Amino acid sequence: MAVKSADQRVFEFIVGGLAKAINEKPEDIIWFFRVRELMSEMEKPMSDEKAWKIIMKDKKSVKMSAEELLEVARRELRKFRRIERKLKKLGVI
Repeated sequence: MAVKSADQRVFEFIVGGLAKAINEKPEDIIWFFRVRELMSEMEKPMSDEKAWKIIMKDKKSVKMSAEELLEVARRELRKFRRIERKLKKLGVI
């Protein structure tokens, strides 16, 4: 069994607390902040189309129709916006 560092335990505690407070999964909180960081690196505001490209960047290659891919992108964008609203309401962002 690996011993976790104090930093890792604190990180997990914070992410877990945020996830519990807004009723989301911890991995979705981490995903949200990764996507948000990518978006903030852009010089100008990002359109939904650009956000979809970033969100979908980490998705594995699968055999899906364009319609199915768009639906996946829409779901991911809705998830991002939902988490963003909840974190804003909580005062985290």
